[in-house]
Amino acid sequence: MECDGPASLWYYFQSSAKRDTKATPGRRTPHLPSFWLHAVSELKLNRMSYKKSLVTTAILALISLGAVSCGGRDDASRPSISPRQFVDTPWEEVARLARGTTVNFGMWAGDEARNRYFQTAVTETLRREYEITLRIVPAGDIAEIVNRLLNEKVAGKTVGGGIDMIWVNGENFRTARQGDILWGPFAEHLPNIRFYDEASRLRDFGTPIEGYEAPWQRAQFVMACDASRVPDPPRSIPALREWIKSHPGRFTYIAPPDFTGSVFLRHLLLHYGGGAERFTEGFDEALYVKAMTGTVDFLNGIKPYLWRKGETYPATLREADRLFVNNEIDFTMSYGPSFASERIARGEYPPTVRTFVFDEGTIGNYSFLAIPFNASNIPGALVVINHLMSPMAAIDQARVLGSLYPHRLESLSFEEREAVDALPRGPATLPLEELARRQLPEPDARYLDRLEKDWMKKVLQRP
Repeated sequence: MECDGPASLWYYFQSSAKRDTKATPGRRTPHLPSFWLHAVSELKLNRMSYKKSLVTTAILALISLGAVSCGGRDDASRPSISPRQFVDTPWEEVARLARGTTVNFGMWAGDEARNRYFQTAVTETLRREYEITLRIVPAGDIAEIVNRLLNEKVAGKTVGGGIDMIWVNGENFRTARQGDILWGPFAEHLPNIRFYDEASRLRDFGTPIEGYEAPWQRAQFVMACDASRVPDPPRSIPALREWIKSHPGRFTYIAPPDFTGSVFLRHLLLHYGGGAERFTEGFDEALYVKAMTGTVDFLNGIKPYLWRKGETYPATLREADRLFVNNEIDFTMSYGPSFASERIARGEYPPTVRTFVFDEGTIGNYSFLAIPFNASNIPGALVVINHLMSPMAAIDQARVLGSLYPHRLESLSFEEREAVDALPRGPATLPLEELARRQLPEPDARYLDRLEKDWMKKVLQRP
C-alpha cells in the first residue's frame, strides 16, 4: 500500500468537508491505508454533527498518525498546508506539526555579530523551546535568494524548496510579489502580530504588504564620527556638502547597491524633492526628475573632494569601517542606530565616537520575514517567524545586538515593559525618543531602482 503522507490526508479531509466531488488539477487522489479510510468514512458520515474545532482536531491527529506511519516526519512527509488551512488551524496544532523539523532561513550574512547570535543563541532557543533545528542559508544580498526563487518558479519547482523563510524588505519584497513567489497571506494570523503597530503592516517601501510578510525589526539610518576629531558634525544636507569641500579626502559613502550606501543617496533624493512625504504614494516621474537633478549635482559636486577623489568607493560597510578606524575618513554610517556603541564595546571604535542624525530627519523602516512559495516546511517557518516577533526575542536581540526595539510599548505586559526600559543604551546611541522624532518614511521602492541605476550612469561612470 502506497503512503502519500500527511499532506495528502490533509487535502482529503479538506475536500471532503467541503463536499467537493471534483478532482483537483495536478493533484493525484491520495492512497490511504484501510484504517485511515475507515476513520475518514466515519468523519464524513457524521461531519454535520461535529463542530469545526472537533473536525480540525481529528484531522490534525490523523496527520500526526500519518507522519508516524510513513516513517517519521522528514522533508518528504511534512504537511504542506495552504494559507486558508493555516487560518482554520489552531496555533497549538501548527506548533505541534513544526516540532522535530528543520527550518532553512535565508538571511543576509554581512554582519558577523548577528551571524554568531543566530547560529548560537537563537538556534539553541528554538531547539529548546520548539524542538526546531534552525539552519542559516547565508546570502550576501537577499536579491540572490529572490532571483533563485524566481528561477525555481519558472522551472516549475513548486514544492521541496531549499529555503523555508527569508529576511526581506524594500525592492526585494516588491520583486517577490510581482513574481508571485511568496506563500500567503499569513502575517495577520500570527499570534505575535498584535505587538506591532498597524502602520508597520500596511506597506513596505510603498508596496502593499497584504499579509505576505510579517514585520520583524526596526532600523533607522545614522551617521557617526569621532567627536575628538569632529566635535560639531554637519546636521543638514547643505552643511554636509560644505564640510566635505572644506575637508578634502575625509569623506566617502558606500557604493550602491549596498543598502547602507543606497539609503544615503535616498536622503539626498528626499531633500531635493521637497520632503519625504512626497515620495510615499507611488512613483511620480516629474518628482523623480526634479529630485534626481539636485541629487546628481550634489554627488558630482562633492566627487573631487571625496576619499581618493571619488574614483572608487567602499563596497560594504565593513570596508567603510576599516577606513574610519584607520583614520582615513572622518565619518561612517549605518542602518543600525546602536552600531557605534556595539563597536566601542568590542574595542573596534575609540570611546569618543558618537552618532547623529540630520535635523530634517533620517530614513527608518521595518524589515520583514516571509515564506517562499515552495517552502518545504511551512509549519516550521510559521513557528520560527512568530517566535522572532515575540517580546522575549526582541528584548534579547536588542540587548545582544543593540537592535531598535520594534513593538508598541502599550501592547506589552508590565514585566515586558520593565525589561524594555532596562535595556542598556550605549554611549554612542541616541535616545529612542530622538530617533522616533526624526524618523522619515522610506520612499516607494521604484524610486530606489531608478536611483541606483542613475547613480551608476550619471555619477560613478562620469569622468
